Amino acid sequence: MHKVLIGLAAAASLGLATAAVPSSANAGCFGCAVAGGVLGGVIVGSAIANAANPPPPPPGYYGYPPPPPYGYPPPPAAYGPGPAYAAAPPPCHYEKRRVWVEEVRGYRIRPVQICP
Repeated sequence: MHKVLIGLAAAASLGLATAAVPSSANAGCFGCAVAGGVLGGVIVGSAIANAANPPPPPPGYYGYPPPPPYGYPPPPAAYGPGPAYAAAPPPCHYEKRRVWVEEVRGYRIRPVQICP
């Protein structure tokens, strides 16, 4: 937050300083000088605000968790075997089979649900 405020203050001061002095080439275009001053102030202010070093990278991955703080006992080595789950049965599916149809007194191919 502090860096942002410094950058905005620098941008505002440079913008006002540039806008206060009209250019000698075209003194009638006061809006051009203001726009140029504001744009220059924003560019310089952002460069000043972003000039600091980036934050350090996060710590690397450790294979084991950090040790407990002094005074606490270590956790138990294991709590026992994990939960055992039964294997899920295979899902039901549809197959086309020959089925006897009473209305037509004959076989017809129909989808039939097969559940093992």
